[in-house]
Parts: sequence; C-alpha cells; structure tokens
Amino acid sequence: MNNRYLFASYARDDIDRVLPITEAVRKSLAARSSNVELWTDLTHLKPGEQWNVAIKEALSSAVGFLFFVSPDSLQSEWVRRELDIAAAHTDRLLIPVILSHADHLPRTLRDRQWLDLSTATTPHDISHAAERIVDAVTAHLGASTTPSPPVGSSEALFVAAEMAESARKANKSSTSKQSYSVFVVHGHSTEALSELESFLASVAVSPVVLAREEEMPQSLFQKFMSIASRARFAIVLLGADDYGASRRQYDTDGVGERALQFRGRQNVLLELGFFYGRLGWENVFVLYEKPDRVFPNFELPSDLAGIVFDSLADPKWRAKLGKRLADAGLAAHQPAQPAAAS
Repeated sequence: MNNRYLFASYARDDIDRVLPITEAVRKSLAARSSNVELWTDLTHLKPGEQWNVAIKEALSSAVGFLFFVSPDSLQSEWVRRELDIAAAHTDRLLIPVILSHADHLPRTLRDRQWLDLSTATTPHDISHAAERIVDAVTAHLGASTTPSPPVGSSEALFVAAEMAESARKANKSSTSKQSYSVFVVHGHSTEALSELESFLASVAVSPVVLAREEEMPQSLFQKFMSIASRARFAIVLLGADDYGASRRQYDTDGVGERALQFRGRQNVLLELGFFYGRLGWENVFVLYEKPDRVFPNFELPSDLAGIVFDSLADPKWRAKLGKRLADAGLAAHQPAQPAAAS
C-alpha cells in the first residue's frame, strides 16, 4: 500500500521550533501504527533526488496539511503556495499550529481550529499537541477513508516544480545567518579543534560545532540535518582516530592485526561526503592531521583516492583557508601573513 502523508509546511527560519513538534507527531503516528506518515522536506528530500518528483508524490498522497504559523511562514512564497493548495479543497484536513502570532492571519487559517504553541514550549506541551494532531488525523481518516488527492496529477507536477525551486531558494537564503554559515566537522583531537577555532576567531568567523549546539528533543541525525542544511561552508578535521581493516585481509592466515590501518571517525567521513554533495568541492575545506606514528598507513575511502588534503602541520593552511572563506564571503578579513625571516 502506498504511503499517505500529512504534509508539514513551515518556514526554514522556524526550524528549531518545528522539529521537536514534528518528531513528536511522528512518534505518535508510529505508536498508533498509523498508515499516515508525516512528510517534511528535511526527512524526505534526499540528496541526488529530483525534488519536484518527490514533492509531487507527497502532494498526491497527502491526506492533509500541517501548517506552522509565524510571521516568517506567512511571508514565505513556498508556504503561501502550499496554503493555497490546501484552501482550494475544503474536504482536506488543515491544522494550523501557531508558533508565534502574526498580523493579518489568512482567513483560511482564521476559520480553522488551531493549536497555539506560542507560549507552550515544554516537552509536555509538545507531546500533548502531537497527540491532538494525530487524533485529528485519525478522525479525518475515519470520516473519509478514501480521500482524493489535494491536486490533480498534472497540476501537482507543476506545483511541485514551483515548490522545489522555492525550497532551493529557501536553502540559500536561510544560510544567511552567520551562526550557521561555517560548520566544523571534527574527530577526537581537541588540540586540532582548538587550533582551528583560534584561527577562525582571528578572521571573525564563528563556527558551528554540533556537540555544542543546544540540545533539542530529536535524534542526533535530525539535529545534524537541521543545522548542517543551513551551512554555507564546511571545514573537516580528518585525523587518525580509529583503526580499520578489510575483513578479507584481516582473515587471511598470518595477517590479522597487521592489516589494521589508521582511519578517520565514521561520522567525520559520513559528514565529509554529505557536505561535498551538498555544498560542492569549492565550499569544503579538509584539514588532515597526520598520525603521530609512521606505521600503519592512513586509509582513505577509495572514492577519495588521489585527493591531496591540506596538512595541519603546514602553516600555509591558514592562508589557504582564509582565502577560501573570503571568496565565499564569510571571512571579515584575510589572515595576517607571517613576516619574512631577515
């Protein structure tokens, strides 16, 4: 059976308020074994996927819409388009969630029963609101077991193309906040991280380190996706934090632990690939910290074979990184060059 979706619509600037609520709704739907899935762009638009096709399928399978209302969302062209779609079909479930009150609330939303979470932000408040949302979904499905899609197939394709373009623009515009501009990926070396942060401070760049971001009631993956999706530039500290080996080599008689090589942390390599795909090679800077021993070798994934990374041991990395940040419009000034020896 094809999935049916509750389509969540929100402004990217509200993401920190939205994610705890959507996660609570998702858990409540799962607890009730509902065949309705909450659809959000962060969880359902995958890297390399055709966004317009994915959005079209979600719209065609939507049983209703969950609108997060704030001054930012009401100014969002993307959200307004989604609201127009929902309003055109009076038999659709439409649930407004008030994150913050806004002037001139559209009549479509004023005439609906809404959930006001503008001041209710505790985990209990969020859990209670999620249960009410799922109650509404369940009641709606009970009254109409075979709801028609909110838009026809041909119209959905056109609308999805518009929304996908708006989503791309939203991704670009929402990265304007300096606090989310430069994301730092790191392993276990606190010394390397401290050295990098000292340099970034010298060029007036405030980096984002995931572990220091305020905790939210969501999975670590969702937290990463929420914050990383707003980054304009990524710096990856790649060091010899782990050991690893090919199982075929390790299991060969007489080899065993001699097959082990230094490797970077799995999360570092995963996030490196994520940022390469999302930001492009020109907006990712990798600093390689050489192992403190000459043996064993440092192993990189085969896809990265032949790539030469900047070494943390070579002072030239500062000038290179400073230029890259300046070219991206992120550094306030170029780092000072060391004076030539007399």
